[in-house]
Amino acid sequence: MFQPVAGSRPAVVTGLVNGVAVGLPLLAGVAAGDPEAGALACLGAYVAAFTNAGGPRRQRTTGLAVAAVVNALAFWTGELVTGLFPLALAALVALVFLAGMGAVVHGTVARLGTMPATALLAGSGQVTSGAADTVRGALLVLAGGVWYAFATSLLTPAPRLRGLLATLAQPYREAGRQLGRIAAGSVEEGAGHARVSSALRRAEEAARVLHGPGGDERLARAVDPLLRETFVLADLTAALARAGSAPRAVHPQVTAATEALAAEVARTARLLSRSPRTTAAPDTGRAMQSLGLACDTLRARAADGHEAYAVVAEAARRRRLLARIRACTLTSYERAVTLSTAAGTRLHPVPKRTPGLDAQRLRGAMTLGSLTYRHALRVTAVCAFVFTLVRVAGLPHGEWATLAVLRVLRPQYGATFERAGQRIVGNLVGGTAAALLISGVEDPEYLAILLFAVISAGFALRPVNYAFWVVFGTPLVLLIGDVAEPGDWHAAVERICMTLLGSAAALLGGYLLWPTWDHERLTDRTAEAIRATAAHLDSTLKRMAAAPLAPASPAADRARRRAEDALAEAEEAQRRARTEPGHDPRTVADAATALADLSVLMEHLGALAAHATPHVTLIPGLTPYRAHAAAALTAPGPAERADHAAALADAVEEMGLHLAGLHTRRLGELRTGSDEDTATRRAIRAEEPVIALLGEVATRVARLSPRIP
Repeated sequence: MFQPVAGSRPAVVTGLVNGVAVGLPLLAGVAAGDPEAGALACLGAYVAAFTNAGGPRRQRTTGLAVAAVVNALAFWTGELVTGLFPLALAALVALVFLAGMGAVVHGTVARLGTMPATALLAGSGQVTSGAADTVRGALLVLAGGVWYAFATSLLTPAPRLRGLLATLAQPYREAGRQLGRIAAGSVEEGAGHARVSSALRRAEEAARVLHGPGGDERLARAVDPLLRETFVLADLTAALARAGSAPRAVHPQVTAATEALAAEVARTARLLSRSPRTTAAPDTGRAMQSLGLACDTLRARAADGHEAYAVVAEAARRRRLLARIRACTLTSYERAVTLSTAAGTRLHPVPKRTPGLDAQRLRGAMTLGSLTYRHALRVTAVCAFVFTLVRVAGLPHGEWATLAVLRVLRPQYGATFERAGQRIVGNLVGGTAAALLISGVEDPEYLAILLFAVISAGFALRPVNYAFWVVFGTPLVLLIGDVAEPGDWHAAVERICMTLLGSAAALLGGYLLWPTWDHERLTDRTAEAIRATAAHLDSTLKRMAAAPLAPASPAADRARRRAEDALAEAEEAQRRARTEPGHDPRTVADAATALADLSVLMEHLGALAAHATPHVTLIPGLTPYRAHAAAALTAPGPAERADHAAALADAVEEMGLHLAGLHTRRLGELRTGSDEDTATRRAIRAEEPVIALLGEVATRVARLSPRIP
């Protein structure tokens, strides 16, 4: 529930900026002797903060100003219709439905999200003493929103290269951690490579700002090689992970070299992220020299007949992988040093295009076959029901129940279940803390200062996990209200109860009204991941079988990305499906097993890319292997897939016999005293790791083939 989002980190600067932009109106109101006015202006800044979609300064500020006006109008509407239930319900239904449809209606509607509905509910909860008081409240909310737009325009740092470099640091950090796990012998199949791949996708997406209109070709030419190095490092790390445990004779040296390289990769990540913690460069050269001497000793023992040549080849394979990883890390560090000197260079991202109103698109989406339309109807119906229920029952602070529905109800039931748990636990923790603070701290000045810390921490941790945000966001809103009415800790308890009611209603509504079940789509998602991985497998083998060896093509890169994205989506669906009522445990377990095999298969394919050399095109059996590998996963019938898998096993057996012959020949060369780099030695060096990986790929394919529907 509190697990950080993969690759996320606290947004400290964003948190401080929002602390000032949201908290300062409250401080100003307290200083002026009108804490209620400060609280309303703070509320306007708070709802505007959730429409901050980033982007270029002018586009961001304009969007926030529009949001300030819309939210103020919604708040004013809420105040006006407080005693007119039918009108209040109609306004809420309209705003919630628009928020549910989002970008299908207009890009601005998508950016505003549920904040106008939130402002409406906040306005309906206000107690006003007349028209002038109503207008004053709306103007204060407007002033808070406009202040937020102005403050963030001044305080938000301009996008610079250092932000992009921090994103590029993530795959290096994950690769370093994976090397550390390899050194410790605690590698989890597929998991480490999946984390590196996920970080690589984010880094690649971030680097796109340097290309196209508004980009910087000079910086792109400097950043792109560093990004390519991360892909090479990821594949080499996968190859080392798949190599297994090192031979006993060189195990200490391999472990020491791997640990040194892990430290070197981590040093590169710290440099890219401008971490203040600096360490001396690890002596990777000495570690590799020690490994080289151990391998030489092992080769001499094989020549004397005391060691099998296969052991020598295994040790040499790890030595070569570690040497390539070292070369990659040293090159990456040099590039990172060069780029770090330009970290302050300002970037000029192109404004995002906002989709306008398209009546035809809107009509096409308003059918029950549309997930967006079903979700919009679902969230609108549940919000209307809860709003009516709390109004009829006269429950205090009933708007919080409707707000909980807006925050909890997601398009998929599994996501709704997860969000409900996070919101309930976060409200219990945060609400209890707020109640204690409210009962113990009565001075508005202290509360306003405390709110600045809460706002900053909440927005800083918001990207890490939604539950962290709720823990801080709940006391934030409660304390804003307490500034105007100090000491009323009972309101905190009432609002917690309303949150529980709204979360329960969201779960029930998500279950009863046009539910979207991940477990019903899990089989299709898994099949799509298998097809995408099969296409990636075929493109990898096509490149390996080409004579001469072809460089990685854009089509091959696209196949790899599609496979990684399809696998990530299927894994997310599988994770949510486990929490859904009515799911078939066996189906979910089978999908989990298939996805685990696919994750390992993706790691194997990365390792194959690391070992690809012109010599591997000469491996006997590679051509029939390629002809049957992808077909064993994509053929229409189970019998046909089984035939392809059997043919794949025959090709692997042919490769194994070829490799055994090479080892026999090389051992004969050693016994004659020849330590030259002969053709046989070069063939073993190039072909052995590839044949081993192709055998593991064939094993995974054979396991996956019967599970395909």
